[in-house]
Amino acid sequence: MAGRIEKSQSYFLRAVDAEEWELWTFSEGKLPQFVRRLPAPSEVPGNTIVALPAQQTVTFPAWVATIDREVIPEILHLQLEKRGLLSKNGSGSLMDYRVIETRDNRVLAVATVLQPDFPEELTFERASRFEPSVYTYALPQDRLVIWREKGRLAVAATRGKEPLIAQVLGDCELSETAVTELKCIVLQLQLQGFCSNLLGVHLWGNFSGEEADRVQRILGLRVTYDSVPPPNLPPVRSSLLPPEVSILHARRRRRSRVWSSVGFVAALYLLGIALFAGYLYWQRHVAADLREQIEKQSPTVAAIQKTAERWRKVEEAVNPGFYPVEVLYQVSSLLPPDGMRLTSFQVEKGKVTLRGEASTAPAAFKFAEDIKAKPELQLFNWQMPSPTLRPDGRAEFAIEGDPKFAKTD
Repeated sequence: MAGRIEKSQSYFLRAVDAEEWELWTFSEGKLPQFVRRLPAPSEVPGNTIVALPAQQTVTFPAWVATIDREVIPEILHLQLEKRGLLSKNGSGSLMDYRVIETRDNRVLAVATVLQPDFPEELTFERASRFEPSVYTYALPQDRLVIWREKGRLAVAATRGKEPLIAQVLGDCELSETAVTELKCIVLQLQLQGFCSNLLGVHLWGNFSGEEADRVQRILGLRVTYDSVPPPNLPPVRSSLLPPEVSILHARRRRRSRVWSSVGFVAALYLLGIALFAGYLYWQRHVAADLREQIEKQSPTVAAIQKTAERWRKVEEAVNPGFYPVEVLYQVSSLLPPDGMRLTSFQVEKGKVTLRGEASTAPAAFKFAEDIKAKPELQLFNWQMPSPTLRPDGRAEFAIEGDPKFAKTD
């Protein structure tokens, strides 16, 4: 029964006997759930683990005379180079290996090499990782296992429950030719000492009774049937990553960094707008508070202003500094002993007008400056126009003083 697609699930894609692909989901603590069949791998709804069909890989079992895990891949690489299965400049991501047995300071390792001509249909960005399909099945112990992938027959031979080899046969059906090829595979594994006693042949999927009888007759092994089992995620993650897909992942990371930068700048911009809006709101709030305080204080301020106005109006009467006699006394005290005399002293509406004669114009200017500088006379703003020179050289001057407070009418 097809399961529903949920974003929290991990997706898994594998080839089937037709041209379609099966989409499965893995959830923590649950069995894998079949979703649906897809016509193309690129139609997966999210990041997906892809089971590499057997025709895209080459497996190579070998006994390695060391248990040093750092040395094992180098030895396997050299052996694969000698057999022409791996080029000398092949990158590390094109070969993966698994240790399936350790004995007498040596290990039985199975190398998996990615074929150089990677199919375009599997080159898509959402392929997060690739696992050889043989490692995505729970395999029966010490048997040949045969199933169909993309219209081809795939075969695996197990030592215990671990796969020794996984490859495709030359024929699409279990014909005499295909079964003879199987017999050659079994003989080669026995001669190399990888599997001495196979218990039987296990067929996954739709196979006819005639095909099963042919396999049993030629190989002399018991044949059993079963449907293709659900996928199983291997406990050891494969490092196989096609260069074409690696390039797509690098582009996605660059896009992600660009979008992260754009998002950060946009966030700063929005933060700036928010802070500015908050500042404006705060300023408006402060201004509103000030207006409210001003409105509350308006009656008091108006009363104070009226009182101050009344005091300014009576200041001439109560401040001795405005008395005409006091002003005349202070002005007269500044007259020099000789060379200058006052001819007129008037006070009208608080404005004081002094007229006089000086021996010279500079003397008149000095007298005006002395009046401005005297502290007792600084209740007035004093101004003097340019003196008028008489024919005898004497200067007639007029000095006016306006009170710094309101004048009385």
